[in-house]
Amino acid sequence: MRKKSDHSKRDRLARRNTMNDLDRAREYYAEELRAVANIQSEAVVKAFAKVPREHFLGPGPWKILSPGFEYWTTKDADPKHLYHNVLVAIDAERKLNNGHPSFLAFLIEQLELQAGDHVVHVGCGTGYYTAVMAEVVGSIGNVTAYEIDAGLA
Repeated sequence: MRKKSDHSKRDRLARRNTMNDLDRAREYYAEELRAVANIQSEAVVKAFAKVPREHFLGPGPWKILSPGFEYWTTKDADPKHLYHNVLVAIDAERKLNNGHPSFLAFLIEQLELQAGDHVVHVGCGTGYYTAVMAEVVGSIGNVTAYEIDAGLA
């Protein structure tokens, strides 16, 4: 017969594994972006693996833009839905999206950012890609972001 403490230990491990599942999804997403956009910068890949996209997109379920330019809604609010190379609506009525991750990863890599750099991001939307750039330049760098649409900023 198992002790009660064995069950609580198992429960803690299960919760830890659930958190690790999301970390794994972020890592897979970053590797997907590396492959699709031919990203060579390890710093860019690591930044996409680290920055939690769900913190910049509001609560789920989320609207995803399909290749046919129709939105579909994720079946639930599991953040794993966001860790694919997909456009996520930030204002579906205005057809405003969070940006296509592989395209933005490609553009960020073209900046050739280094630790300690200062970058200005104009039209930062909800700030997700600003956070990715901040991760690339590190704590000794600086990112200044501007967004004129108060509903997005």
